[in-house]
Amino acid sequence: MFYSAQVSIPAQTLAMTPYSTQLVLSEGVIRRVWVRWRFGSGNLCGVRILQATFQYWPLSIGEWFPSTVHPLEFEEYHALVNSPYTLDIEGYNTDDVHSHEVWIGVLVSRVKAVPGLIDLINYMAGE
Repeated sequence: MFYSAQVSIPAQTLAMTPYSTQLVLSEGVIRRVWVRWRFGSGNLCGVRILQATFQYWPLSIGEWFPSTVHPLEFEEYHALVNSPYTLDIEGYNTDDVHSHEVWIGVLVSRVKAVPGLIDLINYMAGE
């Protein structure tokens, strides 16, 4: 399943008090993430993606994906096992006048049980 959000970060939004929105997903495994800045952001803003207050992307805590003309896309394997299945998208914008937009895309694969796996686990557990 594919999920996306077009996020508009207001002008004069500081990194210390970032703009925040949520992307609602479904249970599964995040397999791929995309970050695309609209033309004109000029390295004036940045985003980071969190789940339940823990920063997942970029991996370095406290860092941001800065706005750039180059699209960002990477593979991932992050299991969404605990509800709510949401990602928090935070952004800052140092532009004094204009808001700037970033598009975030997330590919989530459903977890499929292998036939007989539940029976095997129950057998191994002595049930």
